[in-house]
Amino acid sequence: MIRFEVSTEIKRPLGEVFAYANDPSNLAEWNSIVEEAKASETPVRKGTKITTRARFLGRRVDSIAEVTEHIPNQKFVQKSDKPFPLTITNQFEAAGEGTRVTAILEGEPGGFFKMGEPVLVRIAKKQFQAQLDTMKELLEARAPAEVK
Repeated sequence: MIRFEVSTEIKRPLGEVFAYANDPSNLAEWNSIVEEAKASETPVRKGTKITTRARFLGRRVDSIAEVTEHIPNQKFVQKSDKPFPLTITNQFEAAGEGTRVTAILEGEPGGFFKMGEPVLVRIAKKQFQAQLDTMKELLEARAPAEVK
């Protein structure tokens, strides 16, 4: 069993950060391993299925994740069976000048991934942190929304 969490603080409003992260059409923009992601329905909610094509450790991985929990502006949880059974929890909370985003990955690697579990954890944690850092850079580079 593997489990780790990464987080970052993004200087943007909570609602904006959640909306961006919760939209699968943005996933390939900030997640370097994802080539394509599509939701079975929009807006995303509990029960939505998200089909993803990604490259992980040099392997192409096509997977379908199901959103098992969805609380707007607070949290969404996805469960998938590929590349191995895993759950990714994304939590959002107002913090400082913006929003704290925390991603928690829990999984049960098997086969190819089980053999290299310690290395897998180090690589995956580093990649997840880099992905959150990319999201932070992209969102903070945007012009502030006009106040009406």
